Amino acid sequence: MARAWWRWNKPEQTTHALLAAYRTAPAEVRYRPSICAMVSDLAQRHPHTSGVRELVSAARTRATS
Repeated sequence: MARAWWRWNKPEQTTHALLAAYRTAPAEVRYRPSICAMVSDLAQRHPHTSGVRELVSAARTRATS
């Protein structure tokens, strides 16, 4: 759903969809190149959108084992 929101130029909805995806499957948000690019674009183009800082922080967090 995040990709659809992104194509429709809806950064807030994109961010919320990605945060929901992160809660379900964190690795998909952290490591999938197309999603990483979307997170990076959100941070650059829409840094003040609700949830972007949280998303960027979550996407950069690496699990340690």
